Amino acid sequence: MRRIIIIILISAISTQLIAQNEARFGIFAGVNYTSLMNSKDKAFGDYLPTFKPTLGIEAGYHFTLFKTLPLGFSVQLSNNKTGQNYHGNYADSTSYYAYSRLNYIRPGAALHFGTNPRRLVALSFSVGATLGFLTNYQEKFELIRYNNDRMIIDIKNTDVMYYDTVKIKGSLTAQMYNKTDMTVFGSMGFDVMLSKRMVFGVYGRYDMGMKSVENRNSMKINMESEPPTSIFWTPYNLDVKYRGPIDLTAKREDTKNVFYGVYFSLKYRIFNSERIEFYYKEHKWD
Repeated sequence: MRRIIIIILISAISTQLIAQNEARFGIFAGVNYTSLMNSKDKAFGDYLPTFKPTLGIEAGYHFTLFKTLPLGFSVQLSNNKTGQNYHGNYADSTSYYAYSRLNYIRPGAALHFGTNPRRLVALSFSVGATLGFLTNYQEKFELIRYNNDRMIIDIKNTDVMYYDTVKIKGSLTAQMYNKTDMTVFGSMGFDVMLSKRMVFGVYGRYDMGMKSVENRNSMKINMESEPPTSIFWTPYNLDVKYRGPIDLTAKREDTKNVFYGVYFSLKYRIFNSERIEFYYKEHKWD
């Protein structure tokens, strides 16, 4: 008897799920205010506003549970750029500019909630997570001395350009940033039916990193000079990035990717209009 009841319940739920369903797939793009969040760095006021883009594709399945509760899930893949700009002044009248640039490929998944997705305008909420794979990064530091002379270190992955009156190439003995990064995110916005098959969406989204992005192991720059030389590269052995004094025993806080911004999407709908229930009809198209 219990088995029969379970079969009936599963069949009933399946019927409800099938009654209202549609697939959507398309593209999305956004502009984020992004930071490498570390409270010790931020306490010095060296952070500068940093904006970076995200572009991706998304596919999802939307349904109504028991014909009344709109739900859905989706998978996505994006090219996500993050980082941070810095500027500060030292006590010896020198100053610096610096920036970090990190590029990720991020697969992710999300759950969706909202109002009737088949009306002309529908509210949309989502929560999800992404796993980022670091494809490349750049770290540039420029020290401006009191006489306007400049010392520049420009790191692209492990390739280094060092300039202090003369330009010297070099290589870093380790990666500055970890190869993977995880974020959890939430979004809120609305979808607008442009036609029977096309949906335009606009929403705000907030992503919070769950792990440190910095490789805080000691590393050196091996210079291609005559004779060959090496210098320590120690921004992550400091309590505060790009600040002294150098302390190889300093315990640095975790630095996480944090970014939020405005996103836009354009999606194509696939659904069977004959399965639309009487009290859940979509917007009438002329």
